[in-house]
Amino acid sequence: MIYLARATIRDIAEKAGVSITTVSLVLNGKELRIASATKKKIIRIANELNYRPNQLAVGLITKKTNTIGLLVPDISNAFFGELAKGAEKEAASCAYNIILCNTNDNPDKDVEYLNILLDRGVDAVIMVPSANSADSTAKKCLTLMEQCQKPLVLVDRIKMGEKHTSISVDHEQGGYIATKYLIENGHTRIGCITGPLGMLNSRLRFLGYKKALKDSDIRFQAKYVEEGNYHVEDGERLAEGLFENKVTAIFAFNDLMAYGVYKAAAKHGCRIPEDISVVGFDDLFYSGIMEVPLTTIHQPSYEIGEAAVKRIAELLKDENTKKEAIIFKPKLIVRNSVQNISR
Repeated sequence: MIYLARATIRDIAEKAGVSITTVSLVLNGKELRIASATKKKIIRIANELNYRPNQLAVGLITKKTNTIGLLVPDISNAFFGELAKGAEKEAASCAYNIILCNTNDNPDKDVEYLNILLDRGVDAVIMVPSANSADSTAKKCLTLMEQCQKPLVLVDRIKMGEKHTSISVDHEQGGYIATKYLIENGHTRIGCITGPLGMLNSRLRFLGYKKALKDSDIRFQAKYVEEGNYHVEDGERLAEGLFENKVTAIFAFNDLMAYGVYKAAAKHGCRIPEDISVVGFDDLFYSGIMEVPLTTIHQPSYEIGEAAVKRIAELLKDENTKKEAIIFKPKLIVRNSVQNISR
């Protein structure tokens, strides 16, 4: 027999010839005074009807819904897709479900979706803030979570000066080794396309870039720096000015903007790496299969997603769990987009 409609406790009670209360007690493991035969009959019928409990109703009783909200700024960016996959896999192992929200890098959507998730009764939230999220918007999000007393883990894009549970890669070290690699290949006029400098990840990568220059006695020049917003269009548009300033290499703060540099180079008839060297940051899947595979900094996005859920599970188990920053180490992935010009 196939039941198209979702079965309810009432359906089970009618089929079993018992009260709704009896069914509820059995399904919630509180059937101490109910005959074994009746219990087995109720469970068999529940299985036949493919009964699934209404989590909203359960949540009203237990104050838990076994759901975690996950806010990402751009699901079309493979970095966030992998992060979501890692979070989903770990959540399943902890008997949690993920509700995914894509904010399209709109700070207003950060607040809107956060309110929706809290209205739905999620137990906790993992959040990657939108690029260019204002301090006031970030504060609203943190205040909402504090008022609801729900655990929050911020991932990757973190505002300056906030104290919270966070998970990211060592962005400063990543910026340093990317720039250092270009210097080791003879480049001194190194262009830099940053992300929004109000975001901690971008600011730290920028500090790494400047530190690598300083350690190699190369003078920092502001004209070699353009501030982007982590999208392909930014890389393409901002590369134009760097070409005019005769840079020999460009360090883009994510792979998407590096792809934009590729587009700008093609438009100007510049060859990569013969005419312009490029290094990205993220190590997206596509970076390894391009016509000229991109040298980039690897971020373990899948593992970051897993770690975010593990930390949420710890916070839900014990609210006194120490709030700390979990930092992964970056790794340089050398491919074919950098030319050694010192030979």
